[in-house]
Amino acid sequence: MKEKLTYTSFVFSLIKKISCLFLILFAVQTNAQHARVFANLSLYTQSDFKNNIFGEIGTGVEVKIHRLLKPEIGVSYFGGNLEDYSKIDEQGHVLDLRTSKAYSLNFNLTPKISLYIKEVNSGDVFIQILPRFNVSKIEADRNYTVVNQSDPSKSVTTKSVVTEWQQSFGIGVGIDIILSDKNYDSFSINVYYNGVNMGKALKEVNNYESKFDTKTLGFGMSYYLGFEKKKM
Repeated sequence: MKEKLTYTSFVFSLIKKISCLFLILFAVQTNAQHARVFANLSLYTQSDFKNNIFGEIGTGVEVKIHRLLKPEIGVSYFGGNLEDYSKIDEQGHVLDLRTSKAYSLNFNLTPKISLYIKEVNSGDVFIQILPRFNVSKIEADRNYTVVNQSDPSKSVTTKSVVTEWQQSFGIGVGIDIILSDKNYDSFSINVYYNGVNMGKALKEVNNYESKFDTKTLGFGMSYYLGFEKKKM
């Protein structure tokens, strides 16, 4: 009972923090010079996943408070499949098969720092630093099949799922490329250190004994869409 109450309190605490982040950014926006929406796609390296990668897609809002400070608030989704594992006997028959995947829904706040000193024009490039605070709901599942050698259609599959909430910190650095002299559209290319760790849930659901970690480096691209026109 005590563990259940502790977990419930933790979830409510995370929800309160997420709500506060939205309220803060909404209040800031009333005094901001302009806001942009963005979408991003990132890939991260991890050798236990298929093709050695897992991915992230996301969207959100950026608000310009100062030419050097453009905080972002967003939501993103991680997902990836582990390499399939099977046990084979001496005759080459598959005895059992395991498939596993992990996914994470993330709410994030990024107090982005943009390093430029003047109004930018089309083709200009500047450096940006992206410290990111995450609140994540992580799920990992495993399907384990014991193959019936006499009749494979009667093979038995069991499914296990592990869910957890997590707070984490990651950081990125990259360049932002201005696309127009008429509006604030831009395209950015970034390198990230991912702080969201799906490894704990994957380790638990698969009964791994060794350490499993998805805190790793990745590469991402973002497109920013500005609705406000530049003053000519």
